[in-house]
Amino acid sequence: MHTEQAIDNLMRRYLQKCQQKTGQQPTVSFDPPWPSPCTDALEQTDESRLVWEPQFRGNTLLFDDLERGLECTFPESLIAFYGRYYSNGICVDFEDMELQLIQIWNEEDEEQLKNNMLGHCFARRKGRLPLDFFIASMEGPDIATILHDSGEIWLGRPGKVLHRKLANSLSEFLDACQPNLEPYD
Repeated sequence: MHTEQAIDNLMRRYLQKCQQKTGQQPTVSFDPPWPSPCTDALEQTDESRLVWEPQFRGNTLLFDDLERGLECTFPESLIAFYGRYYSNGICVDFEDMELQLIQIWNEEDEEQLKNNMLGHCFARRKGRLPLDFFIASMEGPDIATILHDSGEIWLGRPGKVLHRKLANSLSEFLDACQPNLEPYD
């Protein structure tokens, strides 16, 4: 299965679970200076929480500047993961752990992600570690990453050797993730 289909399926499972468990679309705390295309077209009924839904964007040029600056090509699966939708992050269960899948909420969030990704890549190179790209966080110091060379999903700590293989590909990983509706922070 292609990464785009796996992302689409995960988003569909997430929205279905929200509807089944809460009877409505997902909501996020209202933050006036942090607008998003995810909330723009939706009717809002609560002043403290905003209804949101993923908004397709299909941005395949997302990391072009970073690729040039780092002199490497990012995995297509990573570009699809971050570029397919504007979305709030999504909490999921995977095997024996809970992860927070990082997504891009708005253009400012995209710039912050790029800066964080750049810092992460510099730290990996400085430590002479294989290049990888983060996709999820969890409670504690570990993060889930995509290995540059293989596209495998691994668990590890920033600046350290990766220590647990989670999946052979991003699509395999996303297919195994089950949305759990915990709040994303």
